[in-house]
Amino acid sequence: MCLRFICLTTVVVSCAFWAGCAGNGDGLDENGRPAGEEPPPLVAEFQSIQDNVFTPICTTCHAGGAAPVGLRLDEGASYAMLVNAPSVEVPGLLRVDPGNPDDSYLIQKIEGHAAVGDQMPLGGPPLPSDTIAVIRQWITDGAQPPSAEELSATAAVQLAVVDPVAGAEPGTPPPLLLVTASGELDTSRLDAATVRLERSGGDGRFDDGNESTSPAVQIQIRNLSPTIFAIRPSGPWQDDRYRLVIAGTGPDPVSDRGGGLIDGNGDGLPGGDFEFEFQVRTDR
Repeated sequence: MCLRFICLTTVVVSCAFWAGCAGNGDGLDENGRPAGEEPPPLVAEFQSIQDNVFTPICTTCHAGGAAPVGLRLDEGASYAMLVNAPSVEVPGLLRVDPGNPDDSYLIQKIEGHAAVGDQMPLGGPPLPSDTIAVIRQWITDGAQPPSAEELSATAAVQLAVVDPVAGAEPGTPPPLLLVTASGELDTSRLDAATVRLERSGGDGRFDDGNESTSPAVQIQIRNLSPTIFAIRPSGPWQDDRYRLVIAGTGPDPVSDRGGGLIDGNGDGLPGGDFEFEFQVRTDR
């Protein structure tokens, strides 16, 4: 028997801070650029690597809920999935270890000398050596995030769950929840008092009095600016509907480094709890 997962709803938060488009998107590609427009030349910056490598080449496979080994490289998810994230195939290595390209599993995979599996891109020609050199340089320079200063300057930090994928088909649940912020949080305020996992009590509904809350969660900070963190349950998953709640109100809310409250409910204003619901099944 294996755990099966359905992500049901993403509540109260917009991921618009990751999108590059405006209006209704007519005439724009998936990255918000005019359709048919070539990306700028490849340089050792994350957004350039996303535009020139990850999006046009890697997302053929590594996108959405069915991405191999859970590695999504589509825009808005790739940085959180790579930097300081343990490899699934070789857990002792990080996919991207900032400052250390030789021990970054991403480099080992695209150079073709990883201990497990084939060279990437799978089934296609290897990346040119000058392209790999640029990715190496980005990692050597500390694997800086995209537009970190601009994201940190937003009026109120918003949150989004990158993994699991909202609306994904049933599948084995990930061992953790991966959350990204649009700026830098005060990570000292991320603890069991502000981050909780609730179970519906078997009826699939919340706020009717029979819910239970995990007494503790494990929180791992993976990046500071923008803040990326992983949440693990304190015990095994149960067959039930879950809700992740990150406090943006109440006596001990999560805030940014300057003390400003998060925009948990996605209304453009500080305050409001962030919520994300999903279903875990053990009967498949």
